[in-house]
Amino acid sequence: MRSVLPNLPDRALHIFTSLFHTDPVSLCLAVLVVPACVLAIQPGRFGQALVVCLTALAAVLALSPAVLAVALGVIAAQERDTCPAVWGVPVLLLSVLFPAQTPVLLGLLPLLFWPALVRRRDGGCSAVMSILGVSLVWHAPGAVSAELVAGLGVCVLGLIGWAVLGAHRPGNLGLLRPLLLMVLVVAAQDEGLAVCARIALEAAFLDLATLVLTASLGPRFPVMAVLRLPFPPLPGLVVLWLGIHAALGMAAGVEGWSVLGVVVALLLGVLALSDLLVVARQMSGRAAAISGVSVLLVGAGSLLLPALVFGLTSPALHGVGGEWVWPVWSIGAGDGSHFRLMAFVMVGALIWIVLVRPWRIMGGIVQAASTLAPTLMTLLASGDALFEEAPSLGWSLRRFVVSGRVRLRALKGMKAPVLPDLRQGAVGLWLVLLGLVLAVLGVMT
Repeated sequence: MRSVLPNLPDRALHIFTSLFHTDPVSLCLAVLVVPACVLAIQPGRFGQALVVCLTALAAVLALSPAVLAVALGVIAAQERDTCPAVWGVPVLLLSVLFPAQTPVLLGLLPLLFWPALVRRRDGGCSAVMSILGVSLVWHAPGAVSAELVAGLGVCVLGLIGWAVLGAHRPGNLGLLRPLLLMVLVVAAQDEGLAVCARIALEAAFLDLATLVLTASLGPRFPVMAVLRLPFPPLPGLVVLWLGIHAALGMAAGVEGWSVLGVVVALLLGVLALSDLLVVARQMSGRAAAISGVSVLLVGAGSLLLPALVFGLTSPALHGVGGEWVWPVWSIGAGDGSHFRLMAFVMVGALIWIVLVRPWRIMGGIVQAASTLAPTLMTLLASGDALFEEAPSLGWSLRRFVVSGRVRLRALKGMKAPVLPDLRQGAVGLWLVLLGLVLAVLGVMT
């Protein structure tokens, strides 16, 4: 008995590592899940927030494809505008039978982002879904990166084209940016470009942190959505700069990525422009309600968020790129270029505080922000002119569009079975599906 007791901690550690992902990147993603679920904690919805948090942690950390499918099904069932079951259920079953396959990963994208991209409604799980998408790409190193980039590019261009033809705003396309950055991380690791992988991982972590911070504090402080914009000195510009350098580094360092890297850089620019429409929609009608706390949060996020995110995730970045990262003054891109935005802002803020002495004017900063807010809203809303009316097309294209609409109406007119509300019995439903999948696997083996 004495010889067994000393081995119990080692056995417990072995069992834990055999059931869950314990690498630093997975642990960082799991830590981001908890504040991302804060948005779902509302009066009377604590149980739903707890279910989403636990299932998201299981989806990020669990090694079993069956557990991952059950967790994704439970989370997707919490949204009212969820992906249709006729698509979601087969894709989840295929993810168990053929885990980490490129077509299956692309097929899971509608399941994750249907409410935000198709229904154009950012629910309480939008940030969680983005984290889950990044986790899926990270845990599938065998997937073909070129096919993932092609699938994401087709998805982005298709949604933008659908929005232009339908004369409506596109959804929150910025949720796909962390997935694209994680594809760069996996591709750079496969090609042996450790520095390029670290740069892309920095951008992915900062983008996820900004998304989680906006989702958590957005209901109380809508101005926090400004942090995602690609303007200096906001963190969104840092994400765009790092992502473009990582993509161009792949284009210059890998023979097969000469064109693909440039395409990724262009996609990152398109996603950055789409953030303008999303932030304008989130801040519409709220520009006048700017408090001093909101101004302080935006200023602190612009100055401290990149340093805090890169500093706290340095173990994961060190494991990928072999270098400790804590950019207090400048951010390196791995190719000799440095982004000294933080140093410029810090020095400028110090000079402004010493010379202007803003504490002498009561509410001076808040008043200045309130004056600039309408101008910013006018700038952000200027992009809506692209989606005010459908473009004028030729007769051949009109026939094609009209014929497609007729087919869609015919599909919508088909009688479909009316399913009950799956949110109440989501756990039981997916446990039954898990049993069916395990039974199929048992017959196959």
